[in-house]
Amino acid sequence: MEKQVNFKTMLKIICATSIPEFVPIIRTWTDKVLRNAYELKFEAGEAPSGRNVRQKYTDIWAGDNAYVMFHDHDNLISTEIAHWLLWNIPQVGSAGMAPSILMFDQIWFASGPQRLIAKPENCVPCKCDISQLVVHASFLKGMVWTDRYENDGDFISELYRRYPEHFVFVNGVNAWYNALCPGKGKYNGEIKLIA
Repeated sequence: MEKQVNFKTMLKIICATSIPEFVPIIRTWTDKVLRNAYELKFEAGEAPSGRNVRQKYTDIWAGDNAYVMFHDHDNLISTEIAHWLLWNIPQVGSAGMAPSILMFDQIWFASGPQRLIAKPENCVPCKCDISQLVVHASFLKGMVWTDRYENDGDFISELYRRYPEHFVFVNGVNAWYNALCPGKGKYNGEIKLIA
């Protein structure tokens, strides 16, 4: 029997989007894989990658008792990560499980080759990606998103500099990179294909 979980207040996702047609795809997919067990916000953001929106929600959610995902506008949460989160986030706060910063491995698209491995030496710009990160909001206070294209790597690098002992590297569970890339990911120009 599958474990039933409702941690709507425990997982918050912000997607700074610049491609409006992807919003219903991302929402439908996320509902499917997380079974409505999350709070998802979409907001248009500035280049690069909606850093102003990421900063806004970093500041708003800092200190909350919740996990936060910063979702790229051209990506989907992988089924592997969704399953891992559904089974593991409710345990945080129980005996022996402290709030953490989670880093997952990553593959290209939704079924491509390995792209990134979650490990300490890869917590630097150009060796990590925001889709690999799920961070407890207690670690967000004072964090700043740079205006560089590599701002996700800058953000992860700074988190690791501040809190290396709180990082949990989850290998063998893959995030997706550009899962909405036409012809390579879950999107082929028709919303009905994945909705």
